[in-house]
Parts: sequence; C-alpha cells; structure tokens
Amino acid sequence: MEVSKPFLRKKFAKDYAKYYEVPLFRQEGFEHRVCEKCGKGFWTASGVHSCGDSEHEEYSFFREKPRNESYASFWKKFSDFFSRNGHEIVPRYPVISRWRDDLYFTIASIVDFQRLENGRVVFEYPANPLVVPQPCLRFSDIANIGVTGRHLSGFMMAGQHSFGEKGYKRDKCIELNYGFLTKVLGVKKEELTYGEDVWALPDFSAFGPCIESFAKGSELVNSVFMQYYWDDGVKDLPLSVIDVGWGFERLLWYYRGDQTIYDATFPMEVAYLKKNAGIRETELTKKYNRISSSLDVENVHSFHEEKNKIAGSLGITVQEMEEEIAPMQALYAVADHTRSLLFALADGGLPSNTAGGYNLRVLFRRALGFVQQYELTDDYVKLFEMHARDLKPLWPELEESLEWIKPILENEEEKYAESLKKAKRMCGSVVRSGKLSSEKMAVLYESHGVTPELLEAVAGEGGCEIDVPSDFYSKITSRHLMGEKNAEETLVVNAPATKPAYYDDPKKTEISAKVVQVFDDAVALDKTIFYPEGGGQCGDRGFIDDARIEDTRKTGGVILHCTPLAKNFRKGQKVRLKLDVDRRDALTRHHTATHCVNAAAREVLGPHVWQCGSRKEEDEAHLDVTHFEKPSRDQLLLIEEKANQFVLEAHPVRVTEMNRGEAEEKYGFRLYQGGGAIGNRVRVVEVEGVDVEACGGLHRDNTSEIGFIKIFGAEQVQDGVTRLRYAAGPAALKKARSDQLLLEEACAQLNVSKIDLVNSINRLFNEWKERGKKIEKCSDVIAFDEARKLAADKAAVVKKQLDYDADTLQKIASECAKEKDCVLWNADGFVVAACAAASKNDAVALLKTAGAKGGGSPRFARGKK
Repeated sequence: MEVSKPFLRKKFAKDYAKYYEVPLFRQEGFEHRVCEKCGKGFWTASGVHSCGDSEHEEYSFFREKPRNESYASFWKKFSDFFSRNGHEIVPRYPVISRWRDDLYFTIASIVDFQRLENGRVVFEYPANPLVVPQPCLRFSDIANIGVTGRHLSGFMMAGQHSFGEKGYKRDKCIELNYGFLTKVLGVKKEELTYGEDVWALPDFSAFGPCIESFAKGSELVNSVFMQYYWDDGVKDLPLSVIDVGWGFERLLWYYRGDQTIYDATFPMEVAYLKKNAGIRETELTKKYNRISSSLDVENVHSFHEEKNKIAGSLGITVQEMEEEIAPMQALYAVADHTRSLLFALADGGLPSNTAGGYNLRVLFRRALGFVQQYELTDDYVKLFEMHARDLKPLWPELEESLEWIKPILENEEEKYAESLKKAKRMCGSVVRSGKLSSEKMAVLYESHGVTPELLEAVAGEGGCEIDVPSDFYSKITSRHLMGEKNAEETLVVNAPATKPAYYDDPKKTEISAKVVQVFDDAVALDKTIFYPEGGGQCGDRGFIDDARIEDTRKTGGVILHCTPLAKNFRKGQKVRLKLDVDRRDALTRHHTATHCVNAAAREVLGPHVWQCGSRKEEDEAHLDVTHFEKPSRDQLLLIEEKANQFVLEAHPVRVTEMNRGEAEEKYGFRLYQGGGAIGNRVRVVEVEGVDVEACGGLHRDNTSEIGFIKIFGAEQVQDGVTRLRYAAGPAALKKARSDQLLLEEACAQLNVSKIDLVNSINRLFNEWKERGKKIEKCSDVIAFDEARKLAADKAAVVKKQLDYDADTLQKIASECAKEKDCVLWNADGFVVAACAAASKNDAVALLKTAGAKGGGSPRFARGKK
C-alpha cells in the first residue's frame, strides 16, 4: 500500500474524533465542521463555514493605532505563561546547526533536540516539557521579503515541546494553546478555529496529526503530534513527540496590530531607516501596506508580472510604485536581512561562495544593494548594533559579538564592491537580451555577482525592462540548505569487529592478537594497537610478525591492516603486533598540536573560527578553519606564539567518554569541530583551559610533550576557509633546519650576509625588471624588422618557421598583418596566424592549415601543433 499525505488526511479525517478531538473542544462549545473552501476538517465555536486558513481568509487583526509592545516584553508574557504551566525555559541553540551534519541552519526549534544515529533521527532534550526561544533561518522566501507584509528570513520559533510518557499528550497541549491564545494574546473564542491537517517526514518514518490555530486570517500556531511511523500500516513510534511551533513574530504582529510584520518586529530599525532616507508614510504607502500581506511573489511567473499586479491593485503605474513603494519594500528587507545576518555571524557563520555561507552572502548583498540603491543609510553597521541592543534582554551574546562581526562585514563589503564593478560592466549586454531563465540568472549571480535588483536598476537607467524570474532566490538558496557529506567508498567486509586496544593503553607498542579474516591486501585481527586513519589522523604503521604494515584503515567496526604479504597469514593464526613508535610519536604530537593551533587561531582571528578539516601526517599537519581572508604575517606569528605558549604552560590532556547530552550541556556545541556526534556516547578530548572537542584521535598526555610548533604556511583553500600548515616536535625542527639551509644557500649564491639578503634580492629584482623593459624594446625592433622581410614575400599568405619565443612571434605576426596574411610557428610547436584588415581569409582556418589546434578571432588566432 502506497502511503502519502492525502492518504493520511483521508484516513485521519474519517476518524477525526480519534486523531483530532480533545475534551476542551466540547467543554468550550466547539463543533466539528468541514471547510467549504478547502475540504479540511476544523473546529469552531461560532458556526463559521471556513476553517480560517489565510489562503482564503483576509487578515483582519490590524489596529488603527498599534499597541506599544516590544519584542522583549512580549517574550516575557509568553515565557511567563509557559513557565507557570510547568515548562522549563531553556536557552536558545545556535542558528548554525553544528550537531546535525545534514543541515547547515537551524530551520525549526525541534531541530535543537534532534540527533542522527546511523541515519536515524533520535532526540536529546535537556528538560521535559520545555520551551525554547529558538531563532531560525530560512531562505526560500527571499523574493517575498519586504514585498509582502509577512515574510521573514529569520524568525524566532518559540518551541513548545513535550517528549514521551513523561511529557503530556494532545489534550493538555491544546488546553495550553487555548489558554495562551485567549488569556495572553486576547483572542476571543468565537474568533478561533482549529484546522485539521497531517505532518510527515518525506519517508514517513515519523508522522502524525497536526492542529493549526487560526484567528482573523492569521495562522497563529501549528501543533504537531509526532506519534506514528509507516511499516505496511500505521505503527506507534517508540517515542511520541509534541512539536508546537509558535511563530513569535506573527504572535507579536497579531498582538500589536501593525500593518506589516516588519513594523511590529523592527519598529526602531524601520523608524531609523525611514528618517535617514527621508521616507514618509503617505496614503499610497498605507494603502500598499494594507494589501501587502496578501501578496506572494513566489506564486507569479516573474517580478515584472508581480509589479504590474501590485501597481494595478493600487491604481498607479509601475514607475510611480517604484518611486514611492520600492524604497519602503527595500528598507523592510534590509531590517530583516541584517537581523538574520547578526544571528548567523554571532554563531560562527561566514558569508562565502560555498555551503551555507552562500545563503548568508545572498542576504548580505541583497541588503547592501538596497542600502546603496535607495540611500537608506551611510552606516548600515548601525542596524546590527540596534538589533543587538533590542534583543539584549533575550540574547546578550549578540551585542558581545559585534566586535568580531564588524571586520567580517567590512571584508564582505569590499568583496561586494569589487563584484559590483564587474557586474555593472556585464549588465548592459544582459539587459539588451531581455528575458532570463533562472539558470542563466544563477550563473550571472554566482560567477559575476549580478543580482536581479542590479539588473533591474541598470535596465531602468537605460529606459528598458528586464523580466527576472521570481523564483531566482528560492532556487539558488535551496542548493545550500542541506549538508553534503563526502561520498567515501566503503569496503564491505565479512569479519567480526576489531577491539580498539589503542584506547585501553595508547602507550602500548606491542601486543599479541588473532587473525579473524584475511583479504588480498589486508588482515583483520580480533584486537589491535594500530590506530586506523580517521578524524584527519593518518593510520599507524609497523609489523605483524615479519610483515610490514603500510597503512591501517577502518570500515564499519573492522580495522584492516594493509600489507602486500596478507596472503601469508591464515584465519585463526596467533600473531605479534609491533608498532612504528617514531611514526605514532609524530602523529600524536601533531594531533595534540592541532588542538593548540585551533584554539590559538580562534583567539587571534576571532570566535568565528571553527575547524572544518584537518590532516595529521608524520612530517607535517594542516588545519582548515573558517576565516574570511588569508591571515597576515603578523597574525600567523601571533597564532604560532600563542600555540607555543600553550605548549610551555604544560596543560594536561584528558580523554573522557560521556553521554552525548551530558557532554553538550557541559561543553556546548564547540564540541563538534569535526561534525556532529554519531552515537549516544561521545569521546571528549579536553586540553585543559585550551580546547575541548569530540575527538576519536590519539594524543599526548600534556601539551609540554608536543615540543615546539612551527607554522610555515597559510593559504585560502576556498572562499571563507583558511588552511594553516605547521609541524611539531622533531618534525618542526626538521622544517626549521630545512629553511635555515635554504637561507644559507641563498646567501652563498648572492655572496651576501643574512642581514643583507633582502636588500640584495630587491636590487636584483629591480635590475631584472629594467632588463625586461630593454628586452621588450629589442623585441619590438626585431618584430618590425622581421615583419618587413615577411611582407616582401610574394606569397599571398606567408607561412614560415621562425626561431623566436611565442610573445615575439605574435608581435611579428601582428606587424606583418598590417600588409598581408601570415602563419608563423617556432620549434616548440607554437603557431600564430594573423590576417590583414581587408583580407577574406579567417585566421582560425589558417591556423588549421599549419596543423595546429587552437582558436581566436577571424583576424588573429594562435595554437599548438
């Protein structure tokens, strides 16, 4: 039997008393009805015939004079109600979901408590029942933000959650729902409707009924009862979960009664932008605000179509709307985008061209584009400060983060300015082409920084129109919401799991074991002291009896000892393992040094630094960290100095295995530098007072055992990721000696002392540049003379081999083409073809006559034989 949401809706609707009815409905006089507009079941106390869904009910909660209620004071009303009713109010989680490898962002409050174990979702919660003020980020509605009166990229989901038998059931949940809506939000019973629907994961591994609460056209809350899974029928989940997502901004909007959600959520920021840009409320803007909440850009084909629709409903032209309404839409979008960015940057996110950082860059560039286009403010950073100040009663960490956020914003602004120059040069030709597909628009944005707003502005300046697809933002951001794991080839082996004896006694260098399986190039044992490659640490080497072990790898729970002599062993054979001690010594120094370098980088570069990759080899190691630019030489020296300070301070290194929830509560999500926990037990490595991470690698017992750390390189491996290369202990000494020898050799070659080396190199470089200029002049003379000789040739097309380098050969061809066509080549196989201005020949075709492959224009082409 195929399962689907329509199937479940039909099934649940048939037995609505079982799946939806609660005692409160009868007690308060609610009766069950079927909506005449959408066909769904609902409950009403006023006898209405519509379920109240905003898709077919207009908003009617606006007030002529909105209530004066701040974000923080309304949160107190909300949290006090649930606290009085037995809920623990727990702190928010980061908006960057470090504990979920399959998600970049926290998109709902329930994500806070979800963990992945072997592909299954399990729950880890600090209290039961609880309420969490969880900021969430979603990017599918970017085109709507500012245009409609209700869409946001960042919002607080005030999550009300109850888990299993120790929590409460649907009856209590709806009782609490009704109490808050009527007693705190002030909704009259007659205005409330409770709509019936179904919630389900895509694979139906969890699903259940959900009850949506509507009043005056607004969906105030959705109560999800996650209690079933599908296995050839509806089965009870081992843990039922109540997931109530209160959209806090929507509640505040309803309570205040503003015309838009932006005026309710960002009153100070909106007022600041209006005043700064000279934007005033007019009858037209008031009229627009009244209809804006019913708009939806995603439901139309293009921005142009939507603008015509809006202008028509207002009784004005598109041009009039652009002049008066567009600045208002822009400032609303800026207020939203800057707050979302504040949360993301405070929690360690970085704008970039990859992964979740891509979506943050989209927000930043859209916001900054609006700021510049409509001259909303000359100090957009002030908006971040205002948001942080407004939200301080709830989240004081936002204000504390401003110090390191500002350099990130400045760097991102510089990158945007560079992209903008290139983008504007491209816009002219793009505008002339007219209509654009979403795919073409995505290429223009990703490769050249061309946004829809920039295209429309350039088109307007040229007096023409461009039809930008309305789904542009949703398409490009949807590619960067889910985490992507590197696909690794996993060898399926038929062998029992290997006991990791290296954890029992990491210092043990020899052990006896038994062969449990033999493969073509590897041996599996019942236990081993050889650490397999993992977490960036290379696998151990050594010997099993007389067979050299060249690598150690793990697949599933089986550790494979790689050796070309594997066939010499037999199943059940007792063997002796001997570890390559020097290699293990180097690897553990480098792994412990990695923790020190990571902590030092965070201290020097800022709290936004997170580890996103590492490699610990025998001779050196590298650490990839999130950072917006390549560190300066001074910063690298400070990181190195700080890391070595940790070494000299002799910090103990402790390894503890803990329950995941206990570890998260004690250490926070900094634990997950290398990804989320994969099981209920977490191996925590704590470099006391320096760094704490969930880590499976082997380490030294104290930082003093590392030896000194030498950072010898840094590079940007991708946008927003810096790679630090270093060595520790004897490997660092070896690197230092190698550098010393190179320095001495350079001094010997130039016959100067170390003190004079830099000056001598600068002098030689300047001399080389001067010689280059003289050679260039000589090359021009040679080209002129050779071209004169070629032009005297009687052939219609001169074809000749000349013994010159490629640059000189091209100069000769260009000079010759002033009088006649030519094809020239040298002994290296470089070929150049050039045609005179009046020639009927094609240079690319001439190139092929010489047996060369290449390309160019009809006048000039080059290639190789």
